Amino acid sequence: MATTADYYALLGVPRSATDEQIRSAYRKLARQYHPDVNGAPDAAERFKQITEAYEVLTDPQRRQRYDMFGSTTGGLGDFGIGDLFETFFGGDLRRREPRGPMRGADLRMEIEIDLLDAVEGRERVIRVPRLETCERCKGSGAEPGSSISTCATCNGRGEIRQVQQSVFGRFVNVSTCPRCGGAGKTVDKVCTRCRGEGRERKDREITLTILSGIDDGQQLRVAGEGEAGMRGGPTGDLYVLIRLKEHQLFRREGDDLVHLARISPAQAALGDEISVPTIDGGEAKVHIPPGAQNGQMVRVRGKGVPHLGSSGRGDQLVYLDVVVPRTLSKEQRRLYTQLRDMEDPTSQDGDQDLFGRIRDAMGGS
Repeated sequence: MATTADYYALLGVPRSATDEQIRSAYRKLARQYHPDVNGAPDAAERFKQITEAYEVLTDPQRRQRYDMFGSTTGGLGDFGIGDLFETFFGGDLRRREPRGPMRGADLRMEIEIDLLDAVEGRERVIRVPRLETCERCKGSGAEPGSSISTCATCNGRGEIRQVQQSVFGRFVNVSTCPRCGGAGKTVDKVCTRCRGEGRERKDREITLTILSGIDDGQQLRVAGEGEAGMRGGPTGDLYVLIRLKEHQLFRREGDDLVHLARISPAQAALGDEISVPTIDGGEAKVHIPPGAQNGQMVRVRGKGVPHLGSSGRGDQLVYLDVVVPRTLSKEQRRLYTQLRDMEDPTSQDGDQDLFGRIRDAMGGS
């Protein structure tokens, strides 16, 4: 099957990304890799790739063709009819020699990871149920010590051919040999462990490497960790779909992390410097400007999620939540009353004069 670049991975968005998420990711990457601002040798090629990905994924028809076929040719192209059958029905029209090696099936599974796992990149042991080559018969299907001979029914071809004549001509009906099951060989005693199949079901623990920067909905391919092939065929692959658990303090937006910081009305009016937690367990200083409004965002550079497959990382976006106290002490009530009496919504005085009066009321310098 013909392959193409993974447009979703290039833009760092999940396959379920909205148009707005795709545009936002493209704008960020375009600023980073535009040849006019990035002198790296591969910047121009990377810019070309992300632009191509953006153009395809923001066009509904081209995106639909890409999601279905892995390309945007509009037809089958290199995507053969056998690939199309496999995509929709899980089978394969391309007839293999029945007695030849057969590749093992690919496996797909889904795991949940913590946001910190996606940020730092870690190894995780997962348990995979799959068919493996039988240890007793080594995949032959025969009990150790028994004899293996050519099937007398099909003469080793693995198939039975029946010729029929009709008014329309001569037809050949080909079916799998019922005696040897298409293997072309028979044994006088089948393996007692796998009952002649040559494979047995096991749970295998493997170590999965979680890439730093991976996002919800993206997929990891682990080559050779699918089911064992038949008659000496190669092993299939394992595809692991990543799902991110919700975090108590952070929400991921692309490669940025959103955090909500609660501040008092006095901090919003006067300005302040506060500490906020970061995803790696540390703290970062955030400067609150005087006159900060509820919902205003303050950016902390480089404290977000690493860019998948490249250097650098996103930012931490701290949104300010101005919390009005539900109950007041006598002194707080007196000060808030004094502030209320000082405020004049119709005043044309500058903000600086108002902040000065607030500082005086609070006893600040």
